[in-house]
Amino acid sequence: MELSDLNHMLDELGPRFKDWIGREPLPVDADLLPPVVPGYKTPFRLLPYGVRHGLRDKDMTKFRRLARAAPPHFALGRNRELQGLAKAMVKMWEKCAITKIAIKRGVQNTCNERMAEELKRLTGGTLLSRNKDFIVFYRGNDFLPSVVTGALKERRELRDLQQDEEEQARQMTSDYIESKSKASNGQLVAGTLAETLAATTRWRNQLTIEDVDKMTRDSTLAKRASLVRHLEKKLALAKGKLKKAEKALAKVQQNLEPADLPDDLEILTDEDRFLFRKIGLSMKPFLLLGRREVYSGTIENMHLHWKHRELVKIIVRGKSFQQVKHIAISLEAESGGLLVSVDKTTKGYAIIIYRGKNYQCPLPLRPRNLLTRRQALARSIELQRREGLKHHLSDLQERIELLKSELEEMENGRMVDDGRTLHSTLDDSLFSSESEEDEGEEAYLEVYDSGNEDNCDEHEIVGSVL
Repeated sequence: MELSDLNHMLDELGPRFKDWIGREPLPVDADLLPPVVPGYKTPFRLLPYGVRHGLRDKDMTKFRRLARAAPPHFALGRNRELQGLAKAMVKMWEKCAITKIAIKRGVQNTCNERMAEELKRLTGGTLLSRNKDFIVFYRGNDFLPSVVTGALKERRELRDLQQDEEEQARQMTSDYIESKSKASNGQLVAGTLAETLAATTRWRNQLTIEDVDKMTRDSTLAKRASLVRHLEKKLALAKGKLKKAEKALAKVQQNLEPADLPDDLEILTDEDRFLFRKIGLSMKPFLLLGRREVYSGTIENMHLHWKHRELVKIIVRGKSFQQVKHIAISLEAESGGLLVSVDKTTKGYAIIIYRGKNYQCPLPLRPRNLLTRRQALARSIELQRREGLKHHLSDLQERIELLKSELEEMENGRMVDDGRTLHSTLDDSLFSSESEEDEGEEAYLEVYDSGNEDNCDEHEIVGSVL
């Protein structure tokens, strides 16, 4: 703002402070302004949509820097009765966003804290800074000029007038309807014999017991037929999911090339096998085979085990004996060792493998023909999904067959005992409570390359190394 414009604005606000020793322009003497203004109220404020109520730290710093270089607009020496100053500040805020007030020096009992609190209460502005020399106020983001405030008041009065007119029209309409209802003296027929006779004549006689039984039987047949169609739809959807699971499993296992058993295996005598079995079962360190089963990390841990001892003990949990036997043969073929025994212990099935007399540690400990750690986890997940879908398919087929047999017996006139029917075990709210199956494409696990494989392994050698 130019100096001439600032002087003109300050002249409109009030008399100047003649004893000012600072730079120009001379500030307005706030002590000469009226202490009490009749009818003064805190100005009306309205925050625009999407605007923060308070200032950000960046904006606060910017306004403080502007106020530091600006000359003071008012000079104040009293603590209370500042309505005249508040009115002048509000008028000034229509042209300038910041108001700077200088505290008079040499005046007794001045308190800048009380001054700031009183002005903030009267104007509703934002206090930017306060010290023994100056008080700086910002008008606030919700400040409204007098022109906008007047327009809002006019719109509010117009709204109140329209609401009063609508309320009067609504009251007149309700009075008219009430008077019209009182004027109608016609006899009502609701709930009388005449209404019953008229309804019977129009809608014929009521249904007989045979008709009700027939309708109940038809409804039951329709309900069971609808249930059969619903289960058949779920069966078709499950078959599609099973095909997708098999494709995903084949995609995961495309990098798997299992090795065959060598033809020139060493032969263990019964005495050696008995001795190795006894030593292996008494060993404390062992390898725990998890859900990934046989993969490159398993064979690597076996070779690391064989660096310190001739035998390795592998514990398998949660598998049947046939599955454990298949795993043992696979470990023997991939590692090149000799299978000693498969025994059931308290910790699970124990597989003991002997490294052989002519054992040499291979240069790459991890074989390239097996799956990586991530690929083995993906294979485990796909196998679990496929088994779950197979169980789900068999369950659906059994339910559909039982429902179809019940439908045939009911259509032939032979009612099935309610205690043996599948319908009695099914909830009637099958269609309402069951969530809709997702028929879209499912996101299966990606097949990771061995180049992205991290070096951490699933198996850990438990116990101390002998």
